[in-house]
Amino acid sequence: MIWVTWRQFRATILFGVLTPLLLAAITIAITVIDGGVVPTTYLAGCLSFEATDCAAETAQTIAILLAIVLPVVLGAFVGVTVFSRDLERRTHVLGLSQSVSRRRWYAVRLLVVFVPTAASMTLLGCALYVAKYQTTPEQVAVSFSGAGDSRLEFPIFGATGFITGAYTAVGLMLGSACALAMRNTIAAMITTVIVSTALLALLPTQIREHFATPQVERVSLEQKTNEMYGGTPDYYRPLDSISFFSRWDFSADYVDSNGSPVSIDYADCNWSRNYREMDEFETVAEYEEYSERQSEESRRIQLECIRDQGAEAFETRYHEDRLFWRFQAIESALSLVVAGLLGGASLLLLRRLRP
Repeated sequence: MIWVTWRQFRATILFGVLTPLLLAAITIAITVIDGGVVPTTYLAGCLSFEATDCAAETAQTIAILLAIVLPVVLGAFVGVTVFSRDLERRTHVLGLSQSVSRRRWYAVRLLVVFVPTAASMTLLGCALYVAKYQTTPEQVAVSFSGAGDSRLEFPIFGATGFITGAYTAVGLMLGSACALAMRNTIAAMITTVIVSTALLALLPTQIREHFATPQVERVSLEQKTNEMYGGTPDYYRPLDSISFFSRWDFSADYVDSNGSPVSIDYADCNWSRNYREMDEFETVAEYEEYSERQSEESRRIQLECIRDQGAEAFETRYHEDRLFWRFQAIESALSLVVAGLLGGASLLLLRRLRP
């Protein structure tokens, strides 16, 4: 049964397995040849293979973006076609008429096609993690990232580490369920792409933030308003108030006395409307003095306006970047549970399938 499945789907298997492995090999090779990269928690802004020291960063950026898309693509072109071809051509009648049980007929396809594909995607994610974070050039001692940059953010989180394999498992199982339910290749592919994309978008935007109790940074309205109008930079603040570590800021809101978010409408503020242009002043010094007064007045008006709308402070909720592997494990487990539920739904659909 295993040999027959391999002979039947060898082209599909090679596509699902070799595509991630080739992408991983090419990215690793370019990174090593280019001498490695400085580890950063965000996508590099370098997007040219011709610029100096740019090849590795460009290759990694492309590979990370492809790794985000591949679970959806594999779900549609591998997960769906492994079952829809037989159903459309009615060649499944031969398989289900033999002594092999329906569960075994289904399980062998998962073992021979789905497992190697998900495993190769896991290797791709791990390879991208190594290329991005473990190839630091010897002459670089340390790399600083901003407090708002984190490996927990999209798309870095979903493309590095072992989470890529779990995402692929969801895509493949969803594809198989759609194929068995619809029995039409095109319809099943479209449904798989839409649903899997929605699911992969839901995880970073609505679910991931709940994997751990968030930390909260609370600042007064005065401090927040001063920052908006060019307040004191970090390096002039007390050391105990400066954050040197990357973090994922997933929520930033004005809050009332109960900690509930408050929506601020700046259009309700009583802004000054007698602004004067620079050419109305005789000297630059007079204009600069006027601008400072206007800035101070605008700051006061905004502060009063925000307070009048019920806000008491400004809170930022975040998770520290050190939770990367913990979140990878939680999200992988959650994704595998979803894949298992889809597999159970596929078995129910298979029981109702008539030869």
